[in-house]
Amino acid sequence: MGYSAGAIKKTCEKVLTKFRIDHQDQRPLNIQEFIGPLSLCSNQMDDEYLEMQKFGNKMTGTDKRIEAARADLTGEGGEAPTKKKKKGKKKK
Repeated sequence: MGYSAGAIKKTCEKVLTKFRIDHQDQRPLNIQEFIGPLSLCSNQMDDEYLEMQKFGNKMTGTDKRIEAARADLTGEGGEAPTKKKKKGKKKK
């Protein structure tokens, strides 16, 4: 499903040689140059991708926002607690 950062880095290092960078004005880069080398790298399996996504969501706090949004959409979310208004001092 996805490629690791290391696989993308390796592909960029393979494609973006000094010669290739110097000759960009004559022949601009295109996506096809990256597809071949990237296809030789191993990609993440679906379950690994989902595990990494869950881990990232947990580390960033996105999982709580996702759960709250889902609860709001399904109507299962508890109402936000309402603040009680402070009563002013009683006049004598």
